[in-house]
Amino acid sequence: MPKTMFTRPADVADIEFYLNGKKHRVSDKFPATTTLNDYIREFAGLPGTKVMCKEAGCGCCAVTVTHALDGEAVETMSINSCVCPLYSVDGWQITTVEGIGSQKDGLHPIQKRLVEHNGTQCGYCSPGFVMSMYGLLHQQPKPTMSEIEGSLDGHICRCTGYRSILDAMKSFGVDSPSGGCIDIEDLNKNLCPKTGEPCQPHSDSKHCITKKASDSTNGDVKGTAPAALDLDLRESRWYRPLTLKDLGKILQQHKTHSIKMMFGNTASGIFKYEGPFEVYIDLRSVKELHVFKDNKTSLVFGAGTTLGKFRKRLIEYGEKPGFHYFPRVVRHLNVLASVLVRNAGSMAGNLMIKHTHPWFPSDLFTMLEAIGAKVDIFNSKDGKVTKHTLMEFLRNVDMKLKAITAIEVPSWSSRDHFRSFKITPRWQNAHAYINAAFKIPVDKRKIVGRPNIVVGGVSGEMVHASKTEAFLENKTLNDEVVNAALKTMFEEIQPEALEVGGSPQYRRQLSVNLLYKTLLEVYQPMKFSLQSGALSMERPLSSGLQTYQQKSDKLPVGQGMPKKTAPLQVTGEAVYTNDMTTFKDELQASFVLTTIAKGKIDKIDTSEALKIPGVIGFIGADDISPDGLNNSIPINYPLLPYKDELFVSENIDYAGKPVGLVLAETQALAEEGARAVKVTYKDVEKPIIDLKDAVERKSFHEGCSETKQRGDVEAGFKEAAYVVEGECEMGTQYHFYIE
Repeated sequence: MPKTMFTRPADVADIEFYLNGKKHRVSDKFPATTTLNDYIREFAGLPGTKVMCKEAGCGCCAVTVTHALDGEAVETMSINSCVCPLYSVDGWQITTVEGIGSQKDGLHPIQKRLVEHNGTQCGYCSPGFVMSMYGLLHQQPKPTMSEIEGSLDGHICRCTGYRSILDAMKSFGVDSPSGGCIDIEDLNKNLCPKTGEPCQPHSDSKHCITKKASDSTNGDVKGTAPAALDLDLRESRWYRPLTLKDLGKILQQHKTHSIKMMFGNTASGIFKYEGPFEVYIDLRSVKELHVFKDNKTSLVFGAGTTLGKFRKRLIEYGEKPGFHYFPRVVRHLNVLASVLVRNAGSMAGNLMIKHTHPWFPSDLFTMLEAIGAKVDIFNSKDGKVTKHTLMEFLRNVDMKLKAITAIEVPSWSSRDHFRSFKITPRWQNAHAYINAAFKIPVDKRKIVGRPNIVVGGVSGEMVHASKTEAFLENKTLNDEVVNAALKTMFEEIQPEALEVGGSPQYRRQLSVNLLYKTLLEVYQPMKFSLQSGALSMERPLSSGLQTYQQKSDKLPVGQGMPKKTAPLQVTGEAVYTNDMTTFKDELQASFVLTTIAKGKIDKIDTSEALKIPGVIGFIGADDISPDGLNNSIPINYPLLPYKDELFVSENIDYAGKPVGLVLAETQALAEEGARAVKVTYKDVEKPIIDLKDAVERKSFHEGCSETKQRGDVEAGFKEAAYVVEGECEMGTQYHFYIE
């Protein structure tokens, strides 16, 4: 275990924070990888905050937090608790869904309105939606319906459908027919003088009664600078330095150890199995990383600036001279990750993902490189800070024992034209197939100098379309030049094949298309039919309308009414399987799954898994008794008249088939153990991926469906005046389960 550089009194609590108004003290007994979600659910006994993906992707884990990142301004916002390290919340105030309302004490207006709009079905996602809305109303007491809809981009719902949920939340909008929220100045007029909580009898569905967490009766969450932390944890050390000088000392002391530096730790949602690390450094409280400077010809953002704060600052400066391109950057930032992630994740953290994983299609890097931004980098060896272009940072700077301290964004000439794109599988909260950003300096139709054309998602090597940039340098745009530029771009773009994402052919043509849209906007062709090609589609506010007749003689049958369990779901009081209390000596389990689709099991090696402290054992096909039934399908189930082994004994017929279960003392240990099991295969065959493969290889499920034919199809074709032939193909879809 790394040796400590600081000493602390033994009788001082390691960290402390408030959870729903109650002080919690946490010692150094937890691993560094313990998340706020782990603590809330497993140790604080508040299962209303849900857990599923552990990737900051589904939103069911959302909580609202109040803290002072820079030691000055106290802020309240919602974040993903599943990626928030427990030891980073020292001094915070945290509110979960149980902390704002219950059936006993009364529902919060947000909870109440979700019930009234029939916004729950299974209800597993409901607490997360509630807490995101709660955080938004603290940040922005009078949001518009569009702002509300955008703030829920980090949430998924698998069964209710979004419309009723969005209708409930949008009813708080100032432009909503339902009335919206009351002024934040009037909130204290509606607080109970005894408890300080919202007075429920007056909290009807026409008002949003909220209270800032920083106004709570406990006064511990203030804008004062936090103390340095040095925690001796299980198999690692946790630091919270306050200055760059302190950070430099820590890095130099541990230069032979594996180190993880973090702000919001949101990158762990993408790279969840990296590590373990010997040293963890929380950079949130390093004061030099929270600067903001207006140098007139540029703006300087501290490395710890969250993506959310960056966006707000660009909105503030968007109408000032030299920063006319900011609104388009903001438009792109709106689809970078989600509000929950942007509230926690930092600019430097996003750039470091790109540095560590060059293939990653970082939207922030793509835009900043096109803009011409620069980064300041701190070297712990000599304490110096040096400035670099982003390409130098990406290609030439070894970031070992170094840290980004600031990002400088330049002002532009009025002739500089900016455009960026992000093409994704879904509108929000998704990685790009291709992203691109363009800086075109243009005087009328003449490009003045060399443009910047930056494309992400092509390969780990490509950043600039350099040949296309060189071709367009100082060119006067016309149809001939544009067509030649597109041809150059097509020849230059050579996408790598990816396991997930669009095909190389698709991503290649897509890159060319984005250049075409940009050039159409810049030079505005005379042909009216081409001008619309420059436009971007604007996503309108979602809406829906349903009409149906009620028969009075059948009431209450057919009458819309909130269901009885809805209040339990929106308050987090509904108990789901993984919310149930753990019994004494109860073990947790995690499946070991096949990584191939067709073949046979050769060997299963559990030795490394069983070495992990807390991993108890492994159960596979050989552990099922001879008189047992290794079949996951009920007997005589008519639609599935075949055997589907619970655990693979030999033959594998689909990817992700269960090989066995690892049993451990905790769920985290079970999952770690499952990843450590080594399965080798033999007789591996080419998998059947789609319907065409199945038809070619005559792989059909017999007896699962019945074909009925009426009339003579061939005769019908012969007698028809016209025959139209073709194919209709429905693409595949990746399901992101939440239940």
